[in-house]
Amino acid sequence: MYLTKEEENILEGNKGEMLSKLMKLVVELGDSFGAEKLIKIVSCHTVLNIGLSFCRAAADVLHRMAEAGLKVKVTTTADPIPDMDYAKELESVYSLFELQNQMMEDLSKIGVQGFTCTPYYIDNKPNLGEHCAWSESSAVIYLNSVLGARSNREGGILDLACGILGATPYHGLHITENRKGQMLFKLASNIDPKNLFNLTSIGLKIGETAGNKIPVIEGLENITYDQLKNLGSASASTGAVALIHIPGVTPEAKTLQDSFQNDKPDEIIELEMKDLIEMREKYSTEWQLPPKNISIGCPQLSKEETINVIKKLEGKKILENLNFWICTNKVVKDFILNSEYKKVLESSGAKLSTICPTYIPPPKPTTTNSAKSCFYSPATYRDMDECIRIATEGWKNE
Repeated sequence: MYLTKEEENILEGNKGEMLSKLMKLVVELGDSFGAEKLIKIVSCHTVLNIGLSFCRAAADVLHRMAEAGLKVKVTTTADPIPDMDYAKELESVYSLFELQNQMMEDLSKIGVQGFTCTPYYIDNKPNLGEHCAWSESSAVIYLNSVLGARSNREGGILDLACGILGATPYHGLHITENRKGQMLFKLASNIDPKNLFNLTSIGLKIGETAGNKIPVIEGLENITYDQLKNLGSASASTGAVALIHIPGVTPEAKTLQDSFQNDKPDEIIELEMKDLIEMREKYSTEWQLPPKNISIGCPQLSKEETINVIKKLEGKKILENLNFWICTNKVVKDFILNSEYKKVLESSGAKLSTICPTYIPPPKPTTTNSAKSCFYSPATYRDMDECIRIATEGWKNE
């Protein structure tokens, strides 16, 4: 890999031992992918708190970064942290966050601010064509597909190394020709493309089918960015999809021809309603008991999505012995708690939180409208209105 004089100095240890180690990590990874050079980035997003064993290892490396006085060179955010407004409810899973205080102190020292899986809803929103180093699969696919910025699916620690160096290996989705669509998905006429439950089920099927290829979807000309976020997160769960093109919607796909860079698809697949039903049955854990927790917001909800959920709860009451979690970022949470929606929220008994839904504590069962949550945890998969109906009217074992 070609390195500039400054990059060589860092690698050789002339700027400190810890910085040299981070450069070695980035360079060796880049070499493994055949990257010819490093490219400057404008943004970073990191995931450090998934799994206790990894969390401990990540916390150790992060602490050494902070002790060495290193700081990120670009805007850097991180995935959700515990919402201590619900410390009592989180007590049973607190071991996952036992290093939280140290990690929060160290993240602050190196310049990381903002904790959400949807950083583009706060102040980390790169522009079309800008290069980034993001982890969090649902965030990466949104960055590439909706914003038109460029990032591969990075991993924890590597993302921070790139943020501190201000650079990432130039390979994969950073290169224009690698962003060409490869598979064309067409929707059958019996699929309602406005239904979010259909869209997330489509995402599950596309991820399974495409793997790490780039899908192009016809028939979603009216999809919103919030809807595309949810479809994309499902695709990034069942597959390694990091970029989706939707002609007329995503920035690099004004036309179908643009999606394939004037080439032809390797494969054309028609999705039918039966495919979506198959995905729901495959990824839904059907409990024989009523849910104890219902979660909405994986990925975390936008301001508009949060308001929509709260409006649906107006005049309704969450049943006793059931937690109804509405998950969003802190900016949105603070807005809701200082708005006219607070009264509706409190009256309903729902819990507005910045927690990651995959960390919602026992007891089980759990029900959710999130395809991603169902992939990563044993949850029952239902549409939004059904989740609210179960939460306010009761569960039926049908």
